[in-house]
Amino acid sequence: MNHRHPIFSKNAPRLVGAFFFMLLLGACKAEPAQTPDWTEATSPPPAEAPATEQQPVEPEKKEAPSPIEGEGVRFMAYNVYNYLTMRRGQTEAPKPEEEKAALVKIIVAERPDVLGVCEIGSRADLMDLQERLKEAGLPLAHAEHICGSDGTRCLGLLSRFPITATNSQDNLSYELQGITWGLRRGLLDATVDTGDRKLRFVGCHLKSKREIKDADQELIRQSEAQLVRDHAEQILAQNPDEMLLVYGDFNDTIKTKSLSILKGHYKARNHLADYYFTDSRGELWTHFWNYQDVYSRFDYILHTRNLRALIDGENSYIVDHEDWRTASDHRALLMTIK
Repeated sequence: MNHRHPIFSKNAPRLVGAFFFMLLLGACKAEPAQTPDWTEATSPPPAEAPATEQQPVEPEKKEAPSPIEGEGVRFMAYNVYNYLTMRRGQTEAPKPEEEKAALVKIIVAERPDVLGVCEIGSRADLMDLQERLKEAGLPLAHAEHICGSDGTRCLGLLSRFPITATNSQDNLSYELQGITWGLRRGLLDATVDTGDRKLRFVGCHLKSKREIKDADQELIRQSEAQLVRDHAEQILAQNPDEMLLVYGDFNDTIKTKSLSILKGHYKARNHLADYYFTDSRGELWTHFWNYQDVYSRFDYILHTRNLRALIDGENSYIVDHEDWRTASDHRALLMTIK
């Protein structure tokens, strides 16, 4: 059935023609558009880039924003995923440039004052990361690096503030099933003077959940956790008021024996409290294990009781940058201390 009004159907061509005539008349009377002159505050439009093979995006080189007065100390704990030379395919090669560029982009965007990393390679690898951050506008001039019995995957710390003392350990060991084992990734211990106070950072990277032939991976992780706990207790026995943060990739979830060992007894003065970081969606996972298709919370920053009131909750979170998977299989933790 045709519902069009007969008058409209008959006059439609005339109405359409009149409509376009009025538009043309209005355009003739309008003033021509003016292109504003370029000034220092106005940039020219970007030129269209020619079609080329896609290259890794290099971080923009610029001066890092100055710390905001009263903002606090921003500490980032990050497993940087094989930032080292290793067998990749058929050859020995460093971390791919695309992954490095994504990693630097994420770190610079968060402006940490102190950066603690796991899975860094040699000291030269840590210096490479330091230089890339500096070129991207984030100078972290002070560094600490330590390896354990592994010698391949190590620990590093970069800081905007001076590192005034270190007590890192590269030769810790334990007995398990009649075998002497070394703490594979070592234990990093560095004190940073922020000007207002001194913060002591103890970093570790515990055994992964991958099974090995010589011992149970869970028992190895618990033994390593005990070494870290013993070191923390020695620090707090010497100075109960030490502002201590124990951080890293613990490779275990919250209700496990290794986490219980690291934290110590809840009512004890030397208890290390867990801080529950969340991302922008309220999720807590920090690691994606592609082989098992599992998302887990493996990364932590534990702290002494005297730091509890100083943690800025609004500015402490899991960094869920869009390029996180290119950079690493972990997501970074960002804690701000007032």
